[in-house]
Amino acid sequence: MITSLSLIILGLLIISSLFDLKYKAIPSVLLTAGIFVSLVVNPHNLIFGVICLVFALMIKDLVDNIAGSEFGVADIKIFVIFGLLLVNIHALFIMVVVFLIFQFAYTMIWRWQVDKKEEIPFIPCLLAVYVVLLILGYVA
Repeated sequence: MITSLSLIILGLLIISSLFDLKYKAIPSVLLTAGIFVSLVVNPHNLIFGVICLVFALMIKDLVDNIAGSEFGVADIKIFVIFGLLLVNIHALFIMVVVFLIFQFAYTMIWRWQVDKKEEIPFIPCLLAVYVVLLILGYVA
């Protein structure tokens, strides 16, 4: 079931994706407000938010150390929002698997079709992950 919070976060991710594609920067207040609203509506999911924060920090370290690319703070904030919206622990595992598959495919397509040297705007990939989670019913 798609809630109004899910639609608000979807709109936030669409706006963030457009900013990321065009300017490679997102106003911090947008995503911080998304975290705040998600936490107020779903305070019982705080543990999932913390787990997603740790996962995002691990991904940031991997991307920085292995690929030499930047994984920005905006991406980390989006993962926290995802965690605050997940419905159960199974949704968390599904989110990780979907993210890893989409991230690999998105990076390969970007490097092949767009540019090998340009910084990759990553929020559109996270938007796709969110849409899949929304369709599967794993976000509240």
